[in-house]
Amino acid sequence: MLFCHIKDLKTVNYECGDCNACNPKSKLVYPFGKDLITSKDFVNKLSAFIEKHTPYRCEETTVLKNPDICVLDIRNGNKLICRAEAKYLEGKAFMKSEKRLEDPLKPKETLVVDEPKLISYFECYKKDFERYGYYIPIFIVWKFDRPCPDIGSIAIYQSINVLQNIYQQKGNKRTFKRQSGDGDIIGEKHLGIVDKYHFSIKECKPIEELPNEIMGIKQL
Repeated sequence: MLFCHIKDLKTVNYECGDCNACNPKSKLVYPFGKDLITSKDFVNKLSAFIEKHTPYRCEETTVLKNPDICVLDIRNGNKLICRAEAKYLEGKAFMKSEKRLEDPLKPKETLVVDEPKLISYFECYKKDFERYGYYIPIFIVWKFDRPCPDIGSIAIYQSINVLQNIYQQKGNKRTFKRQSGDGDIIGEKHLGIVDKYHFSIKECKPIEELPNEIMGIKQL
């Protein structure tokens, strides 16, 4: 079940307490294969959530680098309504975010996305406009699996145009290149992405608002 139940994400106290659950020193272990499995599970859950709360059907994309999910209006010739990308954040927070980012974010509020993938979503948004003559909304949805007792299981989202505005305004101040570690290399290829970009939970919306936003999309 996907939920947030926090109506105003800007008012949450994002100061970390004394739990010490998130070690500030990375173990440099990135289980690429395991991440693929958990990410796939989240894609399925997000698709089920959208289908339950809207009259639309979800299909996984067949285009490499495009967002995971195509939301289709089956009553109107499977017309593409919007796209959704599922981001599963497993494990511990980026504890050095306040020191390593030029635009400091509290570890507890920090959202991460692979920067090359983020840029590919911007490009998809542009290409859709060139193809259809109007913008196809893209939503990025993050699901937490962190030890925080208050926000550790929330699901939140934001539209790609809002995220792109933040990306353009902040520039490199939200970027961070992590070290390579165990699990990055599969079959002699470096598949783990080390270039990361960060957003804040405060810049997003509760997952409960997503169905209404999808239903409110007006297209030609």
